[in-house]
Amino acid sequence: MHAVVYTAIFGGYDTLKQPPPQDEPCDFICFTDGKMPSRVGAWRVIHVKTNHKVHPRLQAKRFKILSHKIFAGVRYALFSFRRRVDLSIWIDASLQITSSTFVKDMRNKLSDGDWAMFVHPDRDCIYEEALASIPMRKYQRLPILSQVETYRSVVRPHSGLYACTVIVRREPSTERLKRVHMLWWEENVNWTYQDQLSLPFVLRSVGGCDPVVISDCLWQNRWFAFVPHNSDA
Repeated sequence: MHAVVYTAIFGGYDTLKQPPPQDEPCDFICFTDGKMPSRVGAWRVIHVKTNHKVHPRLQAKRFKILSHKIFAGVRYALFSFRRRVDLSIWIDASLQITSSTFVKDMRNKLSDGDWAMFVHPDRDCIYEEALASIPMRKYQRLPILSQVETYRSVVRPHSGLYACTVIVRREPSTERLKRVHMLWWEENVNWTYQDQLSLPFVLRSVGGCDPVVISDCLWQNRWFAFVPHNSDA
């Protein structure tokens, strides 16, 4: 068994936060278009060429969403991870791991599921989430309302919302979960990179792939804290 905790920093929106040593073997990997050494403390840094035609947030989301293309034991276009990985844990780069049991506890939370996430700490509805997102600078001029309106026939109001800040996955992904990844990525490309809006639609479209719920509070827990982004654009 070997776990990987990974993140992505594009456009200089964040800096790497150093985690404490973990209770089980794991690697920390950061994909970035920034100028960093190949090793920053615990983090192995994988440098990626900037695509100036794609928003940095969407470039980072590619690594977040398409984990099966990174850790499936086949050569990814940018990176070949030769160690067999049985668990991947995505963390947004604003997250500061504070506990040495983070990886072990996330593995236990996953149990025998395919993937696991925290529920959204403030809302249970993509339509309310859309209204909360619109004033945010990072979502300005994005077609958020048009996006969620296309989901009306599939996603009922107050039918649940996940926080996509931490994603725990068993590797390699099942074929059904790969379908979720691909459709989720398509929604991010076709609509907006506010990925919390599209995930409930994707889960209902594919069926049978809901994440294991991590019921602990995202904002206040024993594993991590949040550090403000360098930019909210």
